[in-house]
Amino acid sequence: MQTKEIRIIKKDNSLENFQPEKIKAAILKAAFRCDKSLPDDVMDQMAETIRRRVAGKGDVAVSVLHELVIATLASFGFKDVADSYAEYRYYKTNYARTFEQLRQDADDVLRLGDRENANFDSSLVSTKGSLIKGYLTKSLYKQFYLSGREKELIERGDIYIHDLRDMILGCINCCLFDIGGVLKGGFEMSNVEYTEPKTVLSALQVVGDVTLVATAQQFGGFTLAELDKVLLPYVKKSLTAAKRRCLELGVPEEKAEAAAERDVVRELEQGFQSLELKLNTVPCSRGDFAFTTITFGQWFDRDLPELDRKWLARIGEIMLRVRRGGHGSHHKPVVFPKLVYLYDEAQIARDPWSRELFDEAVLTSSQCMYPDYLSLSSKWGTVSKLFQEHGVITSPMGCRAYLSPWANEEGRYVTIGRCNIGAVSLNIPLILTAVQVEHPDSWRTEFWRVLDDRLDVIREFLKKRYEIIRNQKCSSNPLAFTQGGFYEGRKDPDDRVGDLVRYMTASFGITALDEATYLWTGKRLVDEGGDFSASVLEHIQERINRYKKEDGYLYAIYGTPAESLCATQAKQYASFCEALGIDNVFAHTEHYSPEYFTNSFHVNVTEAITPFEKQDKEFRDFHLCEGGHIQYVRLDNPENFDAVKAVVERGMELGFYQGVNFDSAYCNECGRHSTNVLFECPHCHSRNISVISRVCGYLGYSNVNGISRMNDGKLAEIQNRVSM
Repeated sequence: MQTKEIRIIKKDNSLENFQPEKIKAAILKAAFRCDKSLPDDVMDQMAETIRRRVAGKGDVAVSVLHELVIATLASFGFKDVADSYAEYRYYKTNYARTFEQLRQDADDVLRLGDRENANFDSSLVSTKGSLIKGYLTKSLYKQFYLSGREKELIERGDIYIHDLRDMILGCINCCLFDIGGVLKGGFEMSNVEYTEPKTVLSALQVVGDVTLVATAQQFGGFTLAELDKVLLPYVKKSLTAAKRRCLELGVPEEKAEAAAERDVVRELEQGFQSLELKLNTVPCSRGDFAFTTITFGQWFDRDLPELDRKWLARIGEIMLRVRRGGHGSHHKPVVFPKLVYLYDEAQIARDPWSRELFDEAVLTSSQCMYPDYLSLSSKWGTVSKLFQEHGVITSPMGCRAYLSPWANEEGRYVTIGRCNIGAVSLNIPLILTAVQVEHPDSWRTEFWRVLDDRLDVIREFLKKRYEIIRNQKCSSNPLAFTQGGFYEGRKDPDDRVGDLVRYMTASFGITALDEATYLWTGKRLVDEGGDFSASVLEHIQERINRYKKEDGYLYAIYGTPAESLCATQAKQYASFCEALGIDNVFAHTEHYSPEYFTNSFHVNVTEAITPFEKQDKEFRDFHLCEGGHIQYVRLDNPENFDAVKAVVERGMELGFYQGVNFDSAYCNECGRHSTNVLFECPHCHSRNISVISRVCGYLGYSNVNGISRMNDGKLAEIQNRVSM
């Protein structure tokens, strides 16, 4: 090629001879970003075409050259590569605008805080830093790591990629952390060797430390599954040591045993108090409070000694008592860890220790909302089925996420030590409305085709997530991958995560089935009966089953909790309607609000139905969302122990992951407790109160002295709640 007569004017106004190799290198990068490979001879042809187009034109500006490259790629039939090239080149044009938005976001965090996630206390300097970093990483990921199609759909609102600010880090999401496997025999954390705890108090203290460190290497919920069983060996160690000390002091054996029991009870009290304070006052290095869940309460084994059953019950009882006792002079309860009681009807019937613990749990729920309850003994639901047929318990992760069933190569089902890699949620009302506008005569048929298209986009994104995590070094999350926190997680730090991804779950999320039902039928979900929502979920499940077979990954349907998303999707829907000049029916229809959409498969929060009716209305969709679900009902009289117990037992019979809701208020002036109050103490009329409400599947502060960590959409929903 003769290129001496062609010179390119660079952005700094310097001149450079036209170089075909630079053109080809830039095209190769663009092709790589959209997973294309172009033959060398085609690359040479395109470079020659571009050379001919600029030949004889004298000095050519680099911006003109870029436009020629884009046009040439398109003319050769590589439109996707042309779009990728253009996107990369134009980002510099948009850089100033993007940076200005980042600056504005940072200023808002510094001056106003952030209420996207109730788990963040944005008044803290460490949290402000994490949030500002998150805006930057989110912007980088959107610009350079998402395909044009993915960006198009998240910008309009058809899909929502959760935790986008963390995607660039290549970390996992929720997990069932194998804390017992980490503690046993000792472990290494932050280059320091920890010996195995010798007492239950030291075990609980180490559990708190591990939780803060491990949760910083992921996003999402962190579950300490069946913690009572994990702590039992350390209770025995404490009993033995305490009794030995008493005997050495000459205390008679019978009295020594009683004294040892008192010492261990005190250790458990101190340990759980320390754990609660740590998880509610010390943010992890990510800037948020560790979203920790503890499951407990199932232990029945015919060969298990009565002393072991007694202490398993005592562990749960003391944990519940500490939660009811609260902290400080006003005995205010905390929101973490989330507590989940594992309900085994046969165990409760046979074992008096278990019956007492269940009553303690219900009493605690009537005062603190937690624990929630997971049914292991119903004839409905995969969790109950796996427990009854294989003896394994699938604890929840975070507020409602669940792992897909997975058996190892020996056929043994594994739950503890597994994780989720993230979720992408559909905005079904927006998708449905778009189809109605674009295909007014065939929208009922076209909806399913477009839904499949969106599911395909989510599938491709999640496949990329699996590959990213597969190629992460185990040193990126050492407690999980090198110290035994995850199944087979005893690898070398320089090893790749590799085939550990085979047991990780990825979630297809759904939201606003109530609003979607209204758009499809003109009726609310509670009146329509759930036929449309069930058809959507069954259609998605059928599609996911095909993906699982073809890809070899554990996909699942996730009933998205939608904390901030409930407002985000409603705003996206309103903007979509405004842009097209069509009516936003949710802005003026009774029971609906333009400020928020309904969580997942739940009926509208304004429905005036009883707790039992709500359980019945949500039963079918709950069991169609087995990758993520919870059922909760609002109680006007939580102090009625028998009523709370009846709701819980009925939920367990129906195979639910069950919670009870009310607003729990604590007055910082008179120190008295009240329920279903948001702004003013009914006893002394002070507005200096702290209010804990259920955010979606977990609890958060809806009011702390007039300030809320929750976004405006979620607050509007809380104020409208009747049945939730």
